[in-house]
Amino acid sequence: MQDARRAVLELKYNGKDITMDIAKSLTDFQYNDAVSGSLDDLTVSLEDRERNWQGPWVPVEGDQINASIRTINWDKPGENKKLPLGTFEIDSIDFNGPPDTISIKAVSLPISSEIRMQRSSRSWEKTNLKTVAAQVAKRANLKLIYEAQDNPSYERLEQSEMSDLAFLLNTATQEGIAIKVSGGSLILFDEMVYEQKEAITTIVRGDDNVTGYSFALNTAYAAFRACTVTYTPPTSKEPLKATYTPNGAPKNGPVLKINEQVDTKADALRLARKRLRERNKEGGKGTLSLMGDIRMVTGLTINIKGWQRFDGKYIIESAKHSIGSSGYTTNLEIRKVLGW
Repeated sequence: MQDARRAVLELKYNGKDITMDIAKSLTDFQYNDAVSGSLDDLTVSLEDRERNWQGPWVPVEGDQINASIRTINWDKPGENKKLPLGTFEIDSIDFNGPPDTISIKAVSLPISSEIRMQRSSRSWEKTNLKTVAAQVAKRANLKLIYEAQDNPSYERLEQSEMSDLAFLLNTATQEGIAIKVSGGSLILFDEMVYEQKEAITTIVRGDDNVTGYSFALNTAYAAFRACTVTYTPPTSKEPLKATYTPNGAPKNGPVLKINEQVDTKADALRLARKRLRERNKEGGKGTLSLMGDIRMVTGLTINIKGWQRFDGKYIIESAKHSIGSSGYTTNLEIRKVLGW
């Protein structure tokens, strides 16, 4: 029926539209909009009765897949929406039988990329995080999108037998800045800023689109009411010291103590806030299983209502979109926002 609600996987393989070619043989599709520090990936599983995918169509390294999910009449009649997933390079293939089936996995940054696999050592003098990220992006032919509020500067950085991506991830994480490689871009962003953006929707317990859920509270991660950074420079007897206490923090409770190098008291205060966030943000976690929803993308926020103690605003840490025997589904990993 033309008016039936449906979700369609649209695929281009090396620039050629193969949407109709795979429509009848597609058994499963999964797209992982990954958490910070991990690569986005997708897996296409197909029947191969005609043995095309083990013969003339066999995938080889360097082949590219561009994918989108299109929903038709999904939320209301006549509606037509599309979620572009980006371009991915073949990472692996798995062939099984009988009956003959093939699974093709592709990732947002290929294994052949220098910044992903090649270990190197170098020194970075009088630089900043954005400059390092720009050079890494250039080597991988990626567009840099720098959305962090801060651009930390460094007198010297040492990269020792690490891939460029691992080094950048480690450096950015120390600054409380998240990283993703998606859609041909290297993205650095501040989760705190994303947490403050307006929620895209409210998920209500009992609604038809919610098929499963789980929530967890870990008080050990949320125990600290403040953070104090103390550092004594080699050329001074007086320590640099600063304490960050978020609004609404309890008057009593443990204080997280950090001893890391900082150049000024302002740097110490900034570091105290970031270290406290790193520790306390893991206090509230959850998962949601939903009827397919193309709005659900990593980094966006949603409100949760109807689960009482667990209600509130959450940020999407990862989103998995699947098309298979259960139709189109979306599974989320979410984290409760701190609000500071």
